[in-house]
Amino acid sequence: MFDFGIGYTELFVIGVVAIIVIGPKDLPRVLRAVGQTVAKMRGMAREFQGHLDSAMKDAGLDDVKKEIQGLKDIGTIQPVSKKPPVNDTKKAEEDFAKFFGEPEKPAVSGPSA
Repeated sequence: MFDFGIGYTELFVIGVVAIIVIGPKDLPRVLRAVGQTVAKMRGMAREFQGHLDSAMKDAGLDDVKKEIQGLKDIGTIQPVSKKPPVNDTKKAEEDFAKFFGEPEKPAVSGPSA
């Protein structure tokens, strides 16, 4: 459900434990402090990512990043053609026959005794 992999039941258990350990009186103050800390951490992460992106652009690594992203997007192999393979085989046989001529038939010999 959440980005960090915690479902409703886990969140409920954490809430119950927080009420027991911290107490209902101090819980809003603690949750507010935790929220502010998380917001500061997210802001620092965004700032760090921005500095990293600008450094990559300055170093010319932006093109490499786009190329790698393009390779990640490939992911699945796309079919080259939707023709059945039998048609390709028949065409190859025809091309072979045009270039080399018809193949010789093997001589059939009688039963050997």
